[in-house]
Amino acid sequence: MKNKAAIEFAQLKHLLAVNDRTVLASAVLAIMLAWIESHLIPTHILVIWLSVMLLVSIARVAISRYHIKHPTYHHELIKERLMIFRVGLMLSSIIWGVISLVVIHHGLLEQQLFVSYVIAGLSAGAVVSYSIDRISAMTYLVFAVLPTLFGFIWVGHEISMPMAFAGFVYVAFSVYSINSYHNSLVESILLRRQAVEREEEIKRLAFYDVLTSLPNRRLLSDRLHHALVMSRRSGRRGALLFLDLDHFKMLNDTLGHSMGDLLLKQVAERLKQCVRESDTVARLGGDEFVVMLEDLSEERAIAKQEVEQITNQILEHLNVPYQLGELEYISTPSIGAAMFGDHGESHDELLKHADIAMYQAKKSGRNVVRMFDFDMRADVPIKRSSH
Repeated sequence: MKNKAAIEFAQLKHLLAVNDRTVLASAVLAIMLAWIESHLIPTHILVIWLSVMLLVSIARVAISRYHIKHPTYHHELIKERLMIFRVGLMLSSIIWGVISLVVIHHGLLEQQLFVSYVIAGLSAGAVVSYSIDRISAMTYLVFAVLPTLFGFIWVGHEISMPMAFAGFVYVAFSVYSINSYHNSLVESILLRRQAVEREEEIKRLAFYDVLTSLPNRRLLSDRLHHALVMSRRSGRRGALLFLDLDHFKMLNDTLGHSMGDLLLKQVAERLKQCVRESDTVARLGGDEFVVMLEDLSEERAIAKQEVEQITNQILEHLNVPYQLGELEYISTPSIGAAMFGDHGESHDELLKHADIAMYQAKKSGRNVVRMFDFDMRADVPIKRSSH
């Protein structure tokens, strides 16, 4: 289903891209044909035919430009726009088929051959331009070329009959070419899609946590470095929150890692609900999460109040019982906070100091928030035991 949607999106994009020049070529040839045949075909017939051709051409260009200006990625809309394009193309090809029969009825053999030459050239262009969509290319052949060939058979001239036979050979070759081009183009679309998917997968594995799909340590470091630079330039403050789940090891040991993974996924979703779009929630590994808050107030006191408000919201959300399968489980976090600038100028310093503050939150009884203070560094053990 995804491949079909990708193919139809690529088809529509290509058809819209070539539409203007193919319609322009068709309109110019229509005007030239009307001028050349004006002394043989009644004027009112030519005027009606040319007017309809130009109106359809203008409508096709207007619709295609609207679709280009307002692109869509919705599968049903893409299918609808493809159908609109095919209908417009079918109308143009029918109009060409009609004029070929009109010329055959009114004109001399020379004029008939000229019309067949024009239509053959247009159909050859259609094979090249529209083969990405087999229906569009086949439609042009059926409604523009076949009426001319049947008209030659109806005339029954010693030249028109071989021309009709040659025309059917041309149509057969064109059908083969359309199928060949179409298959090659579709294969190319799928190969490009697979290459993009592989690139996205590599990027996801490199920058995102596999379990929770949150940014990992590498992406967090990049974003934190950028946030620190922007904070220094704008004067807007920021903060780093280091979260650790209380007694998580006990959950893994008693209920198994699958339950632990389920809890981590739910914690990740709740954390994302607690922060703004400009903030970042990351997972460092295990049960350690980091929340980076950006664009806080320039005033230190107000910025700290904003951090307190967000951390209280996080505590409230993470204290709500979790549903792990049939088990209702209560998990609490310990949170350490470090302010940009006040508690470190580099991402390494901020991570370290937020981690120290988190350790103090653990020491204070868990399920609390502690803001980093430089005096805390003297109370950090050389090797911390398991959380």
